[in-house]
Amino acid sequence: MDTIDFKPIFDKMKYGDDAFQELMRKRIRRILLVLPQYDAWILEHDTKLTDQIVGEYHQLNLTTVPRITTVSDGEEALKLLRKENFELMIIGRRTGDISPAELAKQAKETHPGIAVLMLFSSKSELITTSMLLEREWIDSHFVWTGDSRLLLAMIKYIEDLRNAPSDTKGGRVGVILVVEDSVPFYSAYLPLLYSEMLTLTQRLIAEEMNDKDKYWRMRTRPKVLLARDWNEAIELGKTYRDALIGIVSDISFMRDEQFDIRAGFSLIDRFREMGIGVPVLFQSSDNSMAAEAEKHGAQFQCKLAANLHQGIRRFILKELGFGDFIFHDKEGREIHRVKTLRELEQVLHTLPEEIFLFHADRNEFSRWLAARGEYNAADRIRKVRMEDFPDASERKKFLAKTLRELRETRHRGRLIDFSFNAPGTPGSVIRYGSGSLGGKGRGLAFFNALLSAIHFQEKFSPLTVEIPHTLIIATGEFDKFMDENKFPLDSYSSDEELRREFLNAPINETLRQVLSTYLEREAGPMAVRSSTLLEDSQSIPFAGVYDTYMVPPAGKDERLNMLFSAVKLVWASTYSLQAARYREALGVGRDEEKMAVVIQRAAGRQYGTYWFPRLSGTAQSLNFYPIGPMEREDGASRIAAGLGRSVVEGDRGFMFCPHFPSIPWGTEEDRWRKGQKNLWAINCGEDAVKGMDLFQGDSATLTRLSIRDAEKLGVLGHIISTWDAIGHRIVDGTEFYGPRVVDFRDILAYDWLPLAPLLGYLLRLCSAAMGIPVELEFALDWKGNIPQEATFSLLQVRPLIPQSGSLDTISVLPSDNLLLLHSKRAFGHGVISGIHDVVWIDPELYSPMETEAVREKVAALTEQLAAEGRNAILIGPGRWGSRDKFLGIPVSWTQVRQAKLIVEVIRGHEDPEPSQGSHFFHNLVALGVGYAHVSLSGDEEFISWNILKDASSDEGTVRHSIFPEPLDIIMDGKKGTVHAALRKVME
Repeated sequence: MDTIDFKPIFDKMKYGDDAFQELMRKRIRRILLVLPQYDAWILEHDTKLTDQIVGEYHQLNLTTVPRITTVSDGEEALKLLRKENFELMIIGRRTGDISPAELAKQAKETHPGIAVLMLFSSKSELITTSMLLEREWIDSHFVWTGDSRLLLAMIKYIEDLRNAPSDTKGGRVGVILVVEDSVPFYSAYLPLLYSEMLTLTQRLIAEEMNDKDKYWRMRTRPKVLLARDWNEAIELGKTYRDALIGIVSDISFMRDEQFDIRAGFSLIDRFREMGIGVPVLFQSSDNSMAAEAEKHGAQFQCKLAANLHQGIRRFILKELGFGDFIFHDKEGREIHRVKTLRELEQVLHTLPEEIFLFHADRNEFSRWLAARGEYNAADRIRKVRMEDFPDASERKKFLAKTLRELRETRHRGRLIDFSFNAPGTPGSVIRYGSGSLGGKGRGLAFFNALLSAIHFQEKFSPLTVEIPHTLIIATGEFDKFMDENKFPLDSYSSDEELRREFLNAPINETLRQVLSTYLEREAGPMAVRSSTLLEDSQSIPFAGVYDTYMVPPAGKDERLNMLFSAVKLVWASTYSLQAARYREALGVGRDEEKMAVVIQRAAGRQYGTYWFPRLSGTAQSLNFYPIGPMEREDGASRIAAGLGRSVVEGDRGFMFCPHFPSIPWGTEEDRWRKGQKNLWAINCGEDAVKGMDLFQGDSATLTRLSIRDAEKLGVLGHIISTWDAIGHRIVDGTEFYGPRVVDFRDILAYDWLPLAPLLGYLLRLCSAAMGIPVELEFALDWKGNIPQEATFSLLQVRPLIPQSGSLDTISVLPSDNLLLLHSKRAFGHGVISGIHDVVWIDPELYSPMETEAVREKVAALTEQLAAEGRNAILIGPGRWGSRDKFLGIPVSWTQVRQAKLIVEVIRGHEDPEPSQGSHFFHNLVALGVGYAHVSLSGDEEFISWNILKDASSDEGTVRHSIFPEPLDIIMDGKKGTVHAALRKVME
């Protein structure tokens, strides 16, 4: 088997999108401050510099606070630079015997990557001529204003300058260009601009649903780049032409070594000739320039205004798109406003076309998206014109589709907290409430994040791989429900009484509103599933112990009430008799288990009055019954048409190995005779829904369709073949008359869809992620007969625990004639000793017509053994745990819980596929119960019926043999064999 390196996938899942990871790689982490002792002391203590910087960073949720080291002169600074690394050096005018320019020169020669900024203590220290001469070595000059935010601005100025070349590639980050030559003004202005920019960016990313996403999204805030004259501005404009989102410009500054009082207007004209048509804010001390600014289609702000920061904020909010999107008519009257992508998408459906075009033609939608860090989407929208569409409605649909895809991409793979304003998108897992997500919920959240890191359509085209839209009600809501209702758990005489009490109890109003809001987003059926703390855990996983309910589409109130009932019934199943006995077997106390609830969109689509996927199934990374060239590590899968209930409850299904999908178990006649005859579906008929009562059980909303009836719905293409009774063979397709055989031949043998390769990949991926073998539950559906519209839904991933133990206890096996039983198709590993009891079904007396009576007798013997604290070997016909009485005995796990070895006895041609893939089987694996498959038609496997009869005193179909000497069970996990023999013979 080829090895696959999953580390890049795990890294991408852990650290996020590669595009975000690469942003802001060049950070300022250490700063060397070169100031005289007095200036440094005043700066530190008079302004509490360090405290203010730390406070400013924390207030803005910036994670990397720089460390500042202060020295008093240039010589001391150079000595320190020879020993330590700094990204930024800030120097004053007085640097001892070394001039500031010489200090900067030597520092850069020692550390070529270091940035050097000069900080004047006051305006009086400014000497323009010296500044021009020092530009070769000093990156920029600032004047101390008493505002601690100036240090933050200086740091961000250098970080933006260093990171802009790489961060703006591929449209990942935008740029705001500031053109200003006055050192005192930009020293006061940049702190205001950065502070507003960072604060507004934080407000925008509130739509991100977890702290990790917010951290990455902060990196997408626009860069602020400073140009101090015409040439610098032109150069920056050319370099970042496609990244520019706004320009803030002085009007009078140096141009070609001459002072030009209208340089700003000329600069914008040049930019527009270059195709740069972004919002512009002109700034000047001369108010008379306002009219000229308006002629250039720009905003104007007076530098002397007392409310300078308000003008900056207004420009950023309105012109750059950082505020609400405000729809208005040509006269400027406000029509509507939206805050989020979802609100914008929704309002487009009813927005008049003339209003839509008014904003679209001005590129306002693209600017609004760019402000939110969505530069690629903004660029995509900006490039389209009206002539690209047949009419305005199509252009509006294009924008709505872009917004929807953008939201889905943002939330794909995320675990987000429920919000009434943003209840999630397809591909997201939403959490509501405090406490744990439970085992199933944790697994779904983890693998949703993992799957989002993989481009499945590139590997397994045309399949789309998803985890259905999921809401997880955390265990805190279960605790509230229990505390508020104070159920007398010890007083209930039956599961029915318990469930009725839970159904009659109220759910708190907030949770009712949450569920109502969630249902508004999901029109189809919902699966309501358990997710307890221990369910699907790696040490003692539960599977199929708790209830799952399907809620069909119905009227709003009826559907909502049915969802309330389903949630309460799942909570009630925490205390069912079956759950209690399972916990008892595992040594788990009742109070140790808490219940979360997973609510998922049901996989599939509606066919007539029924809802189901084309196929569902399970897959295991270990194949306990390999045949032919298969190995145990190749895995196994069992699939069935319709809902997965057929598989997980041990009903009829089709078994195959993902690495050898064209090699089926059994003969062609076996696959006809023992193949799937019915499929499970959610009943969506209006009359049927009206009479549904979930109290009747988890099948109350389900129905079984015969394969013939399902074929009439036109949904079994690529799934069924035909049995040729004359030729005693299966023929492809349904063109011939004859019994249908559900064998998925088009998919497994002819690769109509790459299901088998995908399962093989997922099993290895999930096993690598969990560090142990796993079992998957999944569904696959497609529209019509179009493989390009096929969706694979991963519904659950749980640990599949192989048994462990040593075979060294007994080194020599007894001869065959002294064995009680021998199987060559078994799972389990190790030795189980001290068994005295065997419960077995007499093959000479058994009839499939009495399976229910046999089940009750077995259950009664189990209770007797449990009361006496005795374990047993259980032997019987066909598949234990199947709900199909013609395949075997339809027991639940609790009815056989004292068994340490369960044996399937196969007589003649009655040979169902090995029992792997069901919840019943999974729990046996998890609990270390051995399982064996014994065929009586061959010579290599056997059961010594005479030994059993001699030790049994009772008569009838179900018999109980008790041995005075203990039996030992020897399981060889490597060979897949099981032996059981009397110890007195073995010694």
